[in-house]
Amino acid sequence: MKIFGAAAALALLASSSAYAAPAAFRAQATLAAPVAQPTQAVISGVTWTCEADKCVGAAEHRTSLDNPVRECKKVAAQVGPLASYVTRGREVTGGNLRVCNSAAAAKAGDSALAQK
Repeated sequence: MKIFGAAAALALLASSSAYAAPAAFRAQATLAAPVAQPTQAVISGVTWTCEADKCVGAAEHRTSLDNPVRECKKVAAQVGPLASYVTRGREVTGGNLRVCNSAAAAKAGDSALAQK
């Protein structure tokens, strides 16, 4: 009987959410300036698709890129300054959005220096 109980407990543990695959990652960004044509970028394993001033990030097996501000910075560094960023139901606003956009400004500055 002990073997059956142990086997049942193991089966229950294996089927629990602790061993489930991570949830899909989804986030949205609004660009400060729209893109001229649809674009796509892969940022930390997440595919971002931008059209006009909207971008959507999606990955099936990734729960997050990082905390919301770090995520925002990674996205802004690749796609440009953002007017808004929402991930996992949390919106990056105010000073945090300015910090986020500093990554885009730094990249633009680096590009300008490289062209000189």
